[in-house]
Amino acid sequence: MTDMIVQTSILINDNKTMLDVCGVNNRNIRRIESLTDIAIEASGEEIILSGNDFELVELLINNLIDISKNNGMIYTNLIDLMVSELKHDSSTNFNDMINSSINIVKANKVFNPRTVAQGQYINLLNKKDVVLAYGPAGTGKTFLSICYAVNQLLNKEVEKIVITRPIVEAGESLGFLPGDYIQKINPYLIPLFDSLNQIVSQEMYLKLTAKNAIEIAPLAYMRGRTFENAIVILDEAQNTTCSQMKMFLTRLGNGAKLIINGDITQIDLPYRVKSGMVDALSVLRGIEEIGFMEFSEKDVVRHPIVKKIISAYNKNGN
Repeated sequence: MTDMIVQTSILINDNKTMLDVCGVNNRNIRRIESLTDIAIEASGEEIILSGNDFELVELLINNLIDISKNNGMIYTNLIDLMVSELKHDSSTNFNDMINSSINIVKANKVFNPRTVAQGQYINLLNKKDVVLAYGPAGTGKTFLSICYAVNQLLNKEVEKIVITRPIVEAGESLGFLPGDYIQKINPYLIPLFDSLNQIVSQEMYLKLTAKNAIEIAPLAYMRGRTFENAIVILDEAQNTTCSQMKMFLTRLGNGAKLIINGDITQIDLPYRVKSGMVDALSVLRGIEEIGFMEFSEKDVVRHPIVKKIISAYNKNGN
């Protein structure tokens, strides 16, 4: 015996909201159909759902209605994201995603959060003077923090961006690399240059660096400095020692913000040397001005297989 096909309808009595939810030429509802087993038809002021279990689609459409009514943008991959999140947790609150895009007007680029956690992270960056973000590689911690910093710089909210990371040898030796110390450490900083190149043009980047408005340097160069009216990003923070982390945190001056990113499952420090990030996550809890953001494997936005790789290692305790 086959399951009985049933119908329900959702009333939308506003033309703009109906267009936002359905999309141009019903693009959004066709996408929802392709991701679920529900048939969807827009008729007048109603969206009619036909199928056996349309709870998820009802939740999705009601969330899209809320986004439209709050003047949020229903962008290309939002449907896919919301379906994925609601399948994982039907109580997911998408409010943090509605107004958390990073719109870099002077670079003519908009970066939308690709997971709920990314939206929460962007909102946290707007609210806190010190933010520690931790979780697997590929969740957008570094990229979003640099997007945020560049936007603040171009909007003249700060005068300078400093991006740094500890130089820790992950199974390799600096001594075998050619050149002097500066030449040896440059390969470790390439991921930071790559992120900047995705955000601003080469011409804009050169202008900003010529004015000393963007600085990329190893963590060792931070000692003895005080940062004012600046955003300072510490990447790969899981590879700091406790003394290095304390040194970095105490560089904070007036009008400055510290953003600390890391993956505490990928620590390359020598055996029995405690990670400064692991220590900070414990020691700094309870300080109101400091924000903490945890990402998980479901927030990975690289190739889909990366989630499966991380999950496999986690299951094996690695």
